[in-house]
Amino acid sequence: MDLKTSFAFYFVSLALYLVVLSSMALADKRVIGARWLAYSVLVEMIKIGLQAMSGSIPRLLSTMVANELNLAAFFTMYMGFRWFVQRERLESRSGPIVLMILMSVYCGMFVLHVPYAFHLVGAVVVWLCGSTLRLMVRQREERFRVPAGITAVLMLVQMILVLYRMVLSTEVYRHGPDWHSAPATDPRWTYSMMMIVMLANCLLIMYVWFAAAEMYSAVEATAGLDALTGCLNRRSLMKVAAHEMARSERTGMPLTVVAIDLDHFKQVNDSYGHAGGDAVLCSVVTLLRDRLRSVDVVARTGGEEFLVLLPDTDAVSGMKVVEGLRQAVAAMRVEYESSVIAVTASAGVTQSLPKNDSWTAMANRADRAMYAAKGAGRNRVVLDEVAAKLPRRPVTVQEDEATTNHGAALRLVRGRLG
Repeated sequence: MDLKTSFAFYFVSLALYLVVLSSMALADKRVIGARWLAYSVLVEMIKIGLQAMSGSIPRLLSTMVANELNLAAFFTMYMGFRWFVQRERLESRSGPIVLMILMSVYCGMFVLHVPYAFHLVGAVVVWLCGSTLRLMVRQREERFRVPAGITAVLMLVQMILVLYRMVLSTEVYRHGPDWHSAPATDPRWTYSMMMIVMLANCLLIMYVWFAAAEMYSAVEATAGLDALTGCLNRRSLMKVAAHEMARSERTGMPLTVVAIDLDHFKQVNDSYGHAGGDAVLCSVVTLLRDRLRSVDVVARTGGEEFLVLLPDTDAVSGMKVVEGLRQAVAAMRVEYESSVIAVTASAGVTQSLPKNDSWTAMANRADRAMYAAKGAGRNRVVLDEVAAKLPRRPVTVQEDEATTNHGAALRLVRGRLG
């Protein structure tokens, strides 16, 4: 297979991957990384088209413009990967400004036939590939572990090939005035370019892999959220609870579980309709989130039933927190259409046992305490008898520390759509 045939196949691959990445970017506009990678593929297509027409179009287009587009493609590739890995905008514009200056210098060198212009392009490519390699090595997201590793290898090989071609260009520039015609007669240029094209095809797969992993995580996170209130649902709660219980056993820190049920909620639905009840549920969840720590977990487990996890908190301390929540719910007023809706809540509080405890047992104890609160007249908080007998342990957890240490499952569900 000669170089032009490789370019033809690569151009077709670029067109197909451009359609795929553009479709993914349009399907979920929050995945900005897919948009950047689609831009990169589009720019690469134009570059390959110009290079494929070498000999039939001015060298200014087939070489200089193509090399400029090559740098733009690598930059947009870096920006795409950077979005997936860091989710941050560029802290400084110095990088893009330096890139633009170097691209302008290259244009001047090419037009004025200044030797070693290719070295400048190669150095910029190595810089961008090295920056991407650094991103891949430093990323810690489990879903990107495999594609990041492969991409890091591809970037390393790309850098080696570019450096090799820079060495070849040094030999070319030594030919004197005829240096611009030498590469066409040297098969090493052809073979190295064919290898670069092969690497680029592999890199296209990584583009789609990153975008697909991101979109799958978003779908998984959405599936773990309650459609009405946006808090966790029961399915997602099970994963987070398992992780938090394991962490509690490992660290010896207590884990408090709270069962909350809104009192006489059926009357709210009967009086104001299900839309009015939905407004109350959303308001309650908003109140809970506002008054709890970022590490605390709120999940809707039934129509008007909620479970709350309070990591690194014993039941007695947790009961004080929940009492404050109960009072806030009782004082809350929800405006719906021309009416004002008031509700109260009953809650049961329990704590993880030092030994031989399970999530099912904890949830059942919290439920029993909540039903005891219902039986005692509602609008109150009841502490589970088993948890009340446990010795208290002083717990002082700083918010920053707790945020750092809380479970990966919770970070996935809470952070994926943010």
